[in-house]
Amino acid sequence: MNHVLAALNERLGRLFGDRLVVLAGGTRLAKRAQELHALGARHTLVLDTDDHAPLHDSEIARWVSLGIKGGFVAVEQRRLGKLLTKPGAEVRAILRDFDARREAVVISTPYNEIGTFQGRPVLNARERGWVELENKTTIDALWDELSARRAPAMVFDLDFERLWGASEILDRGAGVVWSGDGPAINGGANFVRRVRSYEEAKEAFEVLAPKCEQVRVMPFLEGIPVSVHGIVFPDGTAVLRPIEMVVPRRQGQAKFLYAGCASFYDPPVWIRDEMRNLARRVGEHLRGTVGYRGTFTLDGIATEDGFLPTEINTRYGGAMVCFEDAVPVLPLALVQVALVAGWDLGVSSMEFEELVLQAADNHRAGAVGANVRAVQPTDVDERRVVFTGWACRLAHPDEPAQATLRLSPSPIGGRLDLDLHRENMPVGAPVAALTVAAFALADQEWGTGLGALEPAIAVEDTVPVEETFEEAVIA
Repeated sequence: MNHVLAALNERLGRLFGDRLVVLAGGTRLAKRAQELHALGARHTLVLDTDDHAPLHDSEIARWVSLGIKGGFVAVEQRRLGKLLTKPGAEVRAILRDFDARREAVVISTPYNEIGTFQGRPVLNARERGWVELENKTTIDALWDELSARRAPAMVFDLDFERLWGASEILDRGAGVVWSGDGPAINGGANFVRRVRSYEEAKEAFEVLAPKCEQVRVMPFLEGIPVSVHGIVFPDGTAVLRPIEMVVPRRQGQAKFLYAGCASFYDPPVWIRDEMRNLARRVGEHLRGTVGYRGTFTLDGIATEDGFLPTEINTRYGGAMVCFEDAVPVLPLALVQVALVAGWDLGVSSMEFEELVLQAADNHRAGAVGANVRAVQPTDVDERRVVFTGWACRLAHPDEPAQATLRLSPSPIGGRLDLDLHRENMPVGAPVAALTVAAFALADQEWGTGLGALEPAIAVEDTVPVEETFEEAVIA
């Protein structure tokens, strides 16, 4: 597939070569700046939301720390939006010095909807029609239009008694899940709660009511939370492999813990096929109805009855880091920018799919971690660990580690990361149970206060009979 890589880099070079580029927020900014430099960008200005600048080659990029990073995505995006629409005098001066002729192009975060930054085009700005598709309370209409099997669900305005009544109807014995949505950015299970009692319903309502306009109620689905990415090209939709969304459950609590993503898990083949087939249909629907282009995520649960979708995200999802690590020579985030900008990449969707899918199946990766409030570290502390069954312990000095636990300072206290060592990790099983074990060790070693957690339960590799499936879901 060298010719595909060559074609992609050549076309990206045409877009970014000899251009001034502003990176306004985002993640992996040093990597993005290096990729732009390799593609021939004249120079890059990095506006980092963090409060410190990493050591970086000034010939590749000028780095400016804004100090507006928030502990939650919604907070950070709100601050970044204000910066893009009404930058202060200092930022305006930096822009004038970097780009006096206003010829630079801008790349912002995957959430951004703002089309210009002080007269400069934001190449990856999302259209309003794309953003509206992320609403969890309206997405069931898409599944029905595509004749996709889904779990039963009811949607209500903020009426507690009606929500509780729907919960009693839909509860199959394991509770229900309330998913709120509205004007606020919704990610990382912020507005998702498991409800198993009247008391938990009251607590969930108190959280969701101030932030959401509507709430969807659906049965709690046992299984592994999974996501599959599609990339909409002009000629079709490239579909990638399933990614496990690592979401441990807090014992005795309604709130889930979103702890990142990993590609080590292999769902049963029939579920993988279901996911990928539906993702291709979703991609074609998005292209035909709202002119969508670029990456989207199709999220749901791998249950014993098959894949049941719950939402889509019409943006470059955080789990794309698994594919970035699988194909490090391909600037995937810049491919996203080019597609959203309507740039011809010179390769077909099937050529792109073959390249990335094969690499991701052969090279597993993960980005697992959580914010913690119970501690406020001042320095980075790392511990090498190994897993024994579903337990986690510190590695002996002469023992190969399977992962590294890292505690770092963060704006809201601490940041706990679990770096999984690919060469020593088993392939096939989900990493949720390993994450629970590692986080328990972090509580023991550092007092991170995450508390008792439970992993999701994986599906057996057997195909259900049609009668069982029809009893469990609504077509």
